[in-house]
Amino acid sequence: MDEDAALRASRIAGAATLVIGTALLVQPSRVGPLAGVADPRTARKLGLVDLSLVPGLLGGTPRWPWLAARAAANVGTAVVVARGGWAGRATAASLLALTLVDGRAARTLHARRR
Repeated sequence: MDEDAALRASRIAGAATLVIGTALLVQPSRVGPLAGVADPRTARKLGLVDLSLVPGLLGGTPRWPWLAARAAANVGTAVVVARGGWAGRATAASLLALTLVDGRAARTLHARRR
């Protein structure tokens, strides 16, 4: 992955994280079950975690620590949602796949001090 692709991955991750985090925060009873989270309070907490990462993913300098933090948060979220039946396991698998992309982009940007 080159530097431009890593920066693009960060922006895409930031935009997606903004949308998902906002949805979990504003409509936890509707959005949470789609991700395998039945408890609205847990869904809201996951939304807050996502939203706390958005500023750094979209414009942080350097950006790599924010991608690394998102990768770590994805692993934690995957553990929480994996207990939520089929939807939770599907969400967990998706989060773990995204963790690989985030980690690769973070390594690329770290190597270039971005």
